[in-house]
Amino acid sequence: TFAKTQQDFGKWKKGENLVENGDFEQDTAAWTLEDGACCGRGGQYQWEIDKKNVKRGNKALKVIGVKATGTDWHAKVRHETTSMRAGKDYTVVFWARSEKPREVSLSIQMQHDPWTFYQGGKFMLEGPEWKEYSLTFRATADVDRDMWVGLAIAQSDVTFWLDDFRFFEGELKDEIGREEKFAVDAQGKLSTTWGRLKSQF
Repeated sequence: TFAKTQQDFGKWKKGENLVENGDFEQDTAAWTLEDGACCGRGGQYQWEIDKKNVKRGNKALKVIGVKATGTDWHAKVRHETTSMRAGKDYTVVFWARSEKPREVSLSIQMQHDPWTFYQGGKFMLEGPEWKEYSLTFRATADVDRDMWVGLAIAQSDVTFWLDDFRFFEGELKDEIGREEKFAVDAQGKLSTTWGRLKSQF
């Protein structure tokens, strides 16, 4: 089991993460891999939990490309049963790395027929170094635990990793705990640099 977000009660604070298990510490709970195996579209992907290549915590999600179709929505990695409120700004932000540069697309969509598409957007993953990617948009519909938030991936078969995936009301600066997260990262980076400097003398 994993902690439920405030959206289960129909309310949340601005900046509060509405994605469950976005750090993948509970493996793939609350997430779905959709590819040709379910829908006959031809794309083939696999996923696994990686404990060696991580950005935060002890685990990250590795998405392995077997066969692309060239059409992004033919395969997706998605978080189910998510909510948003019309007229509010929302931000999707995540850390990712890839074996080589590749594109992924944002997919925010009703999770059943008629499959209403709410928001898209493109991200170019730059390569093997972990980098944070984000997109902010204005919601046009009220959705109560009835949409997925994820990435469409079938445009490429390049393997990539995800970690610390968040979705919240507000802009990037409004994320709860953002300053604390980056303070930890900065300290870690500083100690690494200092270690390298010391080893040269």
